[in-house]
Amino acid sequence: MRQSVSSCIGQTTLLLVLVISAVGSIFLMASADIFRRDYTVKTREFDQVLLNETTISAFAVMESALARRLWEPPSDNNCLKAENFEVSGSFVNGVNWKVTAVYNSKTRNFELEATGELKNLTALYKKRIKVLDVSDYLLFSGGSQPIYVNRVYDEKSPTAVIAGDRRVYTRGPLRLVGYLDRKDPRMNYNGFPSVWPGEFGTIFQADRMQFGGGIQHEVTDVPQPNPDPSSNIESLVQNFDHPWGTQPTYYAQRGAGNAIFTRNYQKALDLSNQIVAGTPGPLSQASVANEVYPIALFGGAPPLRAWTAADTGAYFNNSDRFSIFTYAYGQANVFGIRINASCYSQNAPNAKRCSNSEDFPRGFAQWRKDAGLEGFLFTSDSEEIPSPTMNWDNLEALEEDANKCGMVISSPINSYEDCAVWDSNFMVKYAQTSSNICNRTSVINLDTIALNNFNAADLQDPSKEERLLRRVIYLKVPSEIRQNSANGLMTGLLPSNVARKNLSLWVVSEDTLALRGYQKDTTSPLDSQPDKLREVVFNKDDSGSPPAAQKSPLSLVILSPEKVHLLSPFYVPMTYSHFSQYWPASGGKIRPINHNLTDAARQENDGFRYGYRRYLIENVSVISNSNNDASKPFYLRGLWSGPDSSASQFPSNQCMISLAGHTLTKNPADPNARIGNYAMIPSYHSQALSPIPPSSSRFYGGENFFAMVYYPAVFRKQQAATSANRQESEVYFTGLRLYTTFDNSTPSGRRDLSTPLHQGAESFANPNVPFDISHKVFGYDRGNYYQDKPQGTPCILENMAFMTAGLETYDKYAIIPRTNDGRYLFVQDMPAGNYRNLGSIVGVEQPLLEARTK
Repeated sequence: MRQSVSSCIGQTTLLLVLVISAVGSIFLMASADIFRRDYTVKTREFDQVLLNETTISAFAVMESALARRLWEPPSDNNCLKAENFEVSGSFVNGVNWKVTAVYNSKTRNFELEATGELKNLTALYKKRIKVLDVSDYLLFSGGSQPIYVNRVYDEKSPTAVIAGDRRVYTRGPLRLVGYLDRKDPRMNYNGFPSVWPGEFGTIFQADRMQFGGGIQHEVTDVPQPNPDPSSNIESLVQNFDHPWGTQPTYYAQRGAGNAIFTRNYQKALDLSNQIVAGTPGPLSQASVANEVYPIALFGGAPPLRAWTAADTGAYFNNSDRFSIFTYAYGQANVFGIRINASCYSQNAPNAKRCSNSEDFPRGFAQWRKDAGLEGFLFTSDSEEIPSPTMNWDNLEALEEDANKCGMVISSPINSYEDCAVWDSNFMVKYAQTSSNICNRTSVINLDTIALNNFNAADLQDPSKEERLLRRVIYLKVPSEIRQNSANGLMTGLLPSNVARKNLSLWVVSEDTLALRGYQKDTTSPLDSQPDKLREVVFNKDDSGSPPAAQKSPLSLVILSPEKVHLLSPFYVPMTYSHFSQYWPASGGKIRPINHNLTDAARQENDGFRYGYRRYLIENVSVISNSNNDASKPFYLRGLWSGPDSSASQFPSNQCMISLAGHTLTKNPADPNARIGNYAMIPSYHSQALSPIPPSSSRFYGGENFFAMVYYPAVFRKQQAATSANRQESEVYFTGLRLYTTFDNSTPSGRRDLSTPLHQGAESFANPNVPFDISHKVFGYDRGNYYQDKPQGTPCILENMAFMTAGLETYDKYAIIPRTNDGRYLFVQDMPAGNYRNLGSIVGVEQPLLEARTK
């Protein structure tokens, strides 16, 4: 039977539709499967990315914990460094994570490993943190303020930073200040031979030195000279000077005294010793000639001018051609000044300075090359080094360590009362309250101290040497550490030198920490050897035993936002009873009866007896606030320095020995005697609450008259036996210094760590304290500096008029009593080679490694 055409077409169409429908269904099903599989893959990839990022971020948890501990490994139950430790947790995204750490003591690296898990995925990453130890730098200053390095007058007193194989870094500039007493008798611009070796005693040496703010000699103004028929000084400086009482137009430099930069440790050490001895050898002037820092970093002949100079790579550092002028100025005042007039710069904004390494980089680079210092000395031409910071988290971590493996002193123990007459902040508050606000100082006896979980045998066990933990003594109150014997610190607890070398002892102080040294020689320069400085030692064996029998110094680290104080072994504290009698306050003013120079109750067997001394500190690291002045790292408290170069000392010292209603008598044996200089001992020396010591006191040195300018006699006797130019004691520091930023945040109940609690005054530099010495009197008859006044003149500002008024009419410093006299010259030398691994301070990240993901 034949089908119709239309029927066949219909069946064909239906079949085609069915086939297309089937193919479409198959395609749709296949597409759905592909989408499902693609979604699963993409989700897995997303989870892996999430896991990887989360695992990497887990490093931050461990790093934060280590940074809080200043990158020191935590302790185990035996107070040894934990060999490995970990942190773990879960994030809200479902990732479980863990970070393990192993500290490699040989490489000083933390080996970190972070693992993460999410669903059936895992990730593993590795990272290294390089740790910088406290002992890596001899000097590290993260502050931007200048560091001033002074040499003042005495040719046999060097100022030095000698680092050996350690480094020196300052973020701020280095300023060189020389005041040595060198005159050019010919007064011209041809120069005059240097004094060898005395003028070459500012010394810098390190494996690497970087002064980020540059190097230069400090500038000084050029006041118009007084007429002098014996010299041509007026014509020499007439194009650069300024009249008395006006602002300077040009600057010269403080260049009387040369700065030596060398990479050679032995040369630096030999030169420092040679300065002290004053001998012409073993080094010669020629051997350091290239290393003298230039007075000008461009070429030409004096007088050089910085504002017209081109930076061509030339420089001027021939000290035998330096023009150093000393002359009188100030008209009738007859002040004196010493300048290095070899080069001048303008007093103008952004003016170039003759010797500034940043103003003349080509000249500096050429001198550095010629001095053999390429690769060793840098300024801003090298990268800035990150400075560690300190905050309350760090201090709390150290306190936790002390609780477990050291000691915490939170309230006074074995203490004495001591009113901080030296502290300007204290004195201002005392003037306001007129009440007892004196603190107590705790005495920390390291010979009997009991540290928590401390086993001295661990320090001598070779198998534990690399796991020895820093031990922390945490102080919340003003404290003092004393060296009680000639052999050093902790000699009873640690008789073994092996143990002594292996102990890293940290003393962390929230408030003032004072070090009281030991003095073996208790003879007085008044009685014998006035040319010999008596020595005070801290953390040093001064027993005189053979070297093999001496005790090694401890490895001591001091961390404090406050400046560390140095005390004499014979320091007598200022009790409130004594303070309120001799420094009475009322109506917001302090009206002192005596001052630091004449305080016999406290100085009779200390400052009056020993005068200038040398303080030796060994194997100590100081971590302090970058807001503290790194130029003077310690505060030498008490009476250590005498006559200075100021005019203020003449009326001020006389005021403070006076008693109203009494006059002073000139020395009849001295036809040139002036009351402005000295006088006979007055009868009131024996009165109660006398402003002066009794006549039997060492203050007078056995004489019946005052020493010159009313200072303790011992200082004048030492000057006569050594040099009239000596004005300071000396601090020889064998150790390390690190100045860092202390955070200014103030958690509840906490102070601002960036601002020191105390402001130590020095000599007359105490203008913010409301002193009133109008009850004191003086007479002035010297014929210079100040207008003459009859005896009995009240000590008030209006009576301290200069002979000729300048920018100021009166001398405000002439009516300020002395509360502390601790000026010193500073020498820093590197500690012993085994003074290492004292404790971590900062971590530096290394590249991240991906180990495994699956």
